[in-house]
Amino acid sequence: MSALVRGIGGAVALAAMMVSAVAQLSPHWQACTGNPGIDWDQQIKSCTALIQSGTELKENVAIAYYNRALAYENKDDYARAVADYDEALRLNPNDADALLYRGIDKQRLGDKAGGEADVAAAKRMNPNIGK
Repeated sequence: MSALVRGIGGAVALAAMMVSAVAQLSPHWQACTGNPGIDWDQQIKSCTALIQSGTELKENVAIAYYNRALAYENKDDYARAVADYDEALRLNPNDADALLYRGIDKQRLGDKAGGEADVAAAKRMNPNIGK
């Protein structure tokens, strides 16, 4: 997937995060975006703080895992990205974007069958994904 598509996914995740957590946003959300405008290491640090805070709603923790996975992916750390997509999907099993990107990263790690299964499942959830 191109950086543009990942950026769009991050923007969608950020928009979802904004809707669900407008009332009390932690300052860490300013750096945990999944978008390329912020240093990936800073995003990992901020997303980790949100994940470990114990104060975020389950839906927001799922978004933080997803955004941190995007940061790991952009640092070519596909194993950590897959692990974070796993957690995002555990918290939000209907996240077609997390499923798609986990599938792509599984393929990058050599798990062709697992990756193809994830991509196919993501496309069943959202036929327009990745277009």
